[in-house]
Amino acid sequence: MPQAQILLKSLLYKRHWQTHRTFCVEYDKAADRVDPKLKGRWPSRAQLHRWLSGTVKGLPYSDHCRVLEAMFPGYTAQQLFAPGQLEEVPVPSTLEGEIEEIAGVVAQGMEEPDAVPQAWQNASLTPRGALLPRPAVPVAGPNDPSAPHDLSLDIGKRLVTLKRKLRLSDDEVRLIAGTYGHIVELEFKLDINIDPEGWATLTYEHELFNMSDKPISRFPREIWFEYTRGGLHVSPLDEGTRRVAIQEIHSTPILAKFACQISPPIKPGESGSLGYVCQGGRFVDKLYWRHSVYRYARHTTITLRHQGARRLTSCSSMEESPDGSEHSGLADVVWDYDGDDVLITLTRDYLQPNQVVTLRWDIDRDPA
Repeated sequence: MPQAQILLKSLLYKRHWQTHRTFCVEYDKAADRVDPKLKGRWPSRAQLHRWLSGTVKGLPYSDHCRVLEAMFPGYTAQQLFAPGQLEEVPVPSTLEGEIEEIAGVVAQGMEEPDAVPQAWQNASLTPRGALLPRPAVPVAGPNDPSAPHDLSLDIGKRLVTLKRKLRLSDDEVRLIAGTYGHIVELEFKLDINIDPEGWATLTYEHELFNMSDKPISRFPREIWFEYTRGGLHVSPLDEGTRRVAIQEIHSTPILAKFACQISPPIKPGESGSLGYVCQGGRFVDKLYWRHSVYRYARHTTITLRHQGARRLTSCSSMEESPDGSEHSGLADVVWDYDGDDVLITLTRDYLQPNQVVTLRWDIDRDPA
């Protein structure tokens, strides 16, 4: 169904002025006719994105309105920002246009980090937590070679590449683009393999995208078990795109705190995968796994194989929100049998920091 959009967006696309760089050039031409002092005062990439997305309440500052009316003679500022133009939302006809659109979302995330939780909440349709404000990064102008590096444009290029590589939808790319200042889990996988005696092997795989302005060279983690062989052993997984070394931080018989040292580091705007294996923990009388979420996670999968369990008597999943509320996640759980083994898979999309997902199961403990 056609989507309503403001007139300004339609006019920019018809004239091929929709990229931030081109818009600023045309803005300066019009500003020179209105008042030369207004040249160079064009909106930032994030401001232009807000204008075109129709999220601006009211009109921009009067100087902006004067210049826009000069750019589009015959239209008032009120008409340019009025909704109701029922047309197909233009799809960028060039790679540059697509990159500019994504860069606009990144730039808005830099300036308005509080908008991130709402977007992620709408995607997952569950209550989410709030973000701490992040510092904005200056956005370079089109004609200023001495301006700071335009990180939003650089990340936009990499996100468009990632979109094609992973076949992400436009909505998914925009959600990721709005998480500036964070490390995003594009894919988190945990495989729990429990032998007939209850001893477990845990295999972790993380596919990360760096939406911050610093490289990721260290990735802190911790794992806890109620029963162990006197300690947990964590070793790197020789798979993925990065080498991993395990740095021990603090260990007790039931707890392992460690950090994955990553080489080469995952630079801003880059993705990278890493993995590690934990052994030495045992499931005895309490059969559950509690997964704490520390970062934005696009897709989470926990698979469990309980060898020799024969029959599952109960299975449940509970999700805790940052505000302490709980709701069932049983709809996200699938279970089956493979001979005498019990197989359980839990999948969840768009989890946020400070959430917890708990998987519980019980088996027939009577001897055969």
